[in-house]
Formats: sequence, structure tokens, C-alpha cells
Amino acid sequence: MNGRRWPPLLFMVALATLPPGCTADEKPRGPAEAPLPPPVPRAHLRGLSGDVQIKRAVADEWSAARDELPLYENDKVRTESGASAQVVFANGSTVHLGGDSLVGIAESKLRTDVTVLRGRVDATLEKPATQSLSVTTPSATVRAGRKIEFQ
Repeated sequence: MNGRRWPPLLFMVALATLPPGCTADEKPRGPAEAPLPPPVPRAHLRGLSGDVQIKRAVADEWSAARDELPLYENDKVRTESGASAQVVFANGSTVHLGGDSLVGIAESKLRTDVTVLRGRVDATLEKPATQSLSVTTPSATVRAGRKIEFQ
């Protein structure tokens, strides 16, 4: 073979690797990724009194909370001295936060609804036969529903 045939032959091989109908400037695209669904709130804040703050799981700063604010997985709520708030879950169960409290909203894949990191909380189940609530502390977990379990 002479030297004049190699360059055209290499060019033909390079074109053969492109998908049919594509030019060298076009890049084939894979299937479009479906957008992630928006997060679903696990609970809402209600009955705020005094200085109540929230720290979103995706944020570095604490900000002022407001009534009916949705709470998502791994968000944190804190109350200052003399403040109070209610965390109302989708099933209607309510956690009442007293002053100087700090709680975290648990991930939905866990069996826990709220983690108490500091302070005192009171929980209310309006319909215990159909509602449940799991509260975790650094040393114990309490699940309430038809019966109350301490672990």
C-alpha cells in the first residue's frame, strides 16, 4: 500500500464510530434524568410563642421560625428560654416544645419521628388507636400508640 491511502482510510474509520446521523460536532445524548420529586413535609410548626428558630438540614444558619412552617427530614427546631412551639405531624400527633428545647425531625425511613436533643417535650395523640409517635433521646426511645413502649 502506498502512503496516500492511509489518511482517507483513517478518516473513514473515525466516522464509522459516530452514531448514524451525527456529525463530529454533535454528541449523542443519553436518556434525560427525571427530576427528583419535591420533598414532602414530615410536620408543621404551630402555636409559636417567644423566640423559636429553625435550622434546615441543607442550611448552616438558624433562622426565625413562623407559624405553619413545613418541617422536613433532618430539620432542627429550637426554643429559647420562655418560648414554646408545637410540631404537628401529618398523622395529627403533636409534640409540644417547652422553653430551651432542641429537637430534630427524623428521616422518614427511621422508625423515629422526632429526636429530643435538649429540653422537655410533651406529646399528644388525639386518636391513639390510629396514631403513633416515636420520640428518641440520646439515651432512650419512646413509642406511643395503642400502648407506650420504653426502650
